[in-house]
Amino acid sequence: MTTSPIGERTRPPDGPVLSEAEVRAVRRGVPDPGIALPRAAAPTIALFVGSLAVWVVATWLALGGHAPFWVTVPLHAAVTFTMFTVLHDAIHHATGRANWVNEVFGRLSVLFVACYASFGMFRFIHIEHHRNTNEDIDTDPDAWTTHGPDWQLPLRWLSIDGRYAVFYLRRLRTRPRAERLETMATVGLTALVFGGAIATGHGWELALIYLIPQRIGVAVLAWWFDWMPHHGLTTTSRENRFAATRVRVGMEWLLTPVMLYQNYHLVHHLHPAIPFYRYVKAWQRNEAAYLDRDVPITTAFGRELTTSEYRAWRRLTDSFHAEDAAGGTADFQPLTVAEVRPLTPDSVSITFEIPETLRTRFRFTPGQHLTLRSTVDGTEVRRTYSLCTSATSDLVRIAVKRIEGGALSTHLTQRLAPGDVLEVLPPSGRFTLEPDARTARHHVGIAAGSGITPIISMLSTALTVSEDSRFTLLYGNRTAESTMFRDELEMLARHFEGRLRIVHFRSGEAGAEPGTGFERVVPGRIDAAGLAGLLGDDLAPADVDGWFVCGPQALVEDTRAVLGRHGVAPEAVHVELFHVAPAAEDHAAGVESTVIATVGGRTSAVDSDGRESVLEAVLRAGLDAPYACMGGACGTCRAKLVRGGAEMEVDYALSPDEVAAGYVLTCQSRPTTERVELDYDA
Repeated sequence: MTTSPIGERTRPPDGPVLSEAEVRAVRRGVPDPGIALPRAAAPTIALFVGSLAVWVVATWLALGGHAPFWVTVPLHAAVTFTMFTVLHDAIHHATGRANWVNEVFGRLSVLFVACYASFGMFRFIHIEHHRNTNEDIDTDPDAWTTHGPDWQLPLRWLSIDGRYAVFYLRRLRTRPRAERLETMATVGLTALVFGGAIATGHGWELALIYLIPQRIGVAVLAWWFDWMPHHGLTTTSRENRFAATRVRVGMEWLLTPVMLYQNYHLVHHLHPAIPFYRYVKAWQRNEAAYLDRDVPITTAFGRELTTSEYRAWRRLTDSFHAEDAAGGTADFQPLTVAEVRPLTPDSVSITFEIPETLRTRFRFTPGQHLTLRSTVDGTEVRRTYSLCTSATSDLVRIAVKRIEGGALSTHLTQRLAPGDVLEVLPPSGRFTLEPDARTARHHVGIAAGSGITPIISMLSTALTVSEDSRFTLLYGNRTAESTMFRDELEMLARHFEGRLRIVHFRSGEAGAEPGTGFERVVPGRIDAAGLAGLLGDDLAPADVDGWFVCGPQALVEDTRAVLGRHGVAPEAVHVELFHVAPAAEDHAAGVESTVIATVGGRTSAVDSDGRESVLEAVLRAGLDAPYACMGGACGTCRAKLVRGGAEMEVDYALSPDEVAAGYVLTCQSRPTTERVELDYDA
């Protein structure tokens, strides 16, 4: 018996499983999975015992007439599938270190998968598949399941063992004598048993207990083990083992146990000696190395993902609460402008180059914004702009609409060029949508003008992450030409056909238009009457999981009122205002106070006469407190009131829960006690 340099037995006495050259080829360039083969793979053995118990119970139910066939046939079919996993591990010497463990469990399990085939025959055919993955149909025995027209595929899955027989017979003379004898004896004994059962009038029992369930189980095996991980891939294992098989991600709470880890079939092809229940651990330990090689990845429903999309997808589905994406008081970062693209005559999109060292800090949840700081005509100006691309991409992009008299918006829309550098805070904001890949949801976005910027990020992310979710967008503009992201929205509507519905409101166009087939165009503004007219059977509030509104204050107030009359709970309506005018100068004065603030771990105190805002006092103390709009809309200047009192003039950004927890918008707050302590880091 031959032992590889790392201690794995690779050649049983009755013939080679993998030659030493093949073992070296398998190991070449493949990361060490860091998983040792156990003396006995207890889960694999337990799977055999459990499958045997199910088979015994199902057979008793069937023969005794204790359960109908539609109960027993699926049970027997499931045994075919689970027993193949035992057989599969035994073929790859993954059931245990001792060779006899694999030989015994391989021969026992093959009886429940295809009793007319010998263990040696199965082992040879399957290793040929590994050696020649994605080769032509005469070289890779499993290529039978992925070739041919679509209508043939189910028939091919049902007949895969017949194709195996043809493949084996063509090579019978080259097989070891012991394997040939065992195979012929197995075929002969099977024919004798089957013939005897039929001759004695037990043909129906044979079909009910074995033939029909086994055929179903074989078809599922061909579908899940062969077609799912290999269809559409043309790269062979000889060319690139990392590109010859795929992983299937998403819904892993269901697919991993049901498919017995074969959704991570790529791991098996790269590390065939690992037991099935260790595939996920191997993937997790070597994920970065696999992704660096651009391995094929699909979602649970078959959508292909690039490795960049996967990294973002995994980050999103694992957590939308990464420390650097949650906002806070991170420092401004100098970012280079990669692209400035006109959207309308008065708006542009701006894409930033994100250095590798800052990628984690600039991850974002859809709906969040960036705060930009720039010096325009000798004056420092800060403004917030929503991220307007899917959070599943690596693109960091904002959109800016020129505001009459707006210093920064005019600079960004008219003078900014690629290569320029802007100071940018990492993403922040609480007007967010957190998609759940495991749950189908229906969201509605209501936007006017540049209010589309956070909404387009929400809808593209939600529909990408959850393939069962839907999104309805109600979008108001003056004309088609003034509609930001018009072409991109049309493209998204086509891409997510049936799941993304867009209703354009055009106040500067007199008549309704048919739209593109994916969109509807109606005249007029998005006002209370227009919103109320859409609600009903066509857009039933009871079927909506969340409402996201971004626009001027009138739109927000109209939407809240209309939805309230239709029974929508206030907490289901999420709002963000844009272009809020600076607060009036004649604020009611507060009291003289000592303001103590903590920003970025640094604490300072300053005396205030009560007429200035808390934010102004903090900035005067030399602390670099975060702020942007200065109008109470963006929420950037949010801080927690630790001690004392402060009264807000206006509040468009905080939720009732945040206010109850003691948070205030410092740009709108004035002290009401002689001592005020605030924590911007809370």
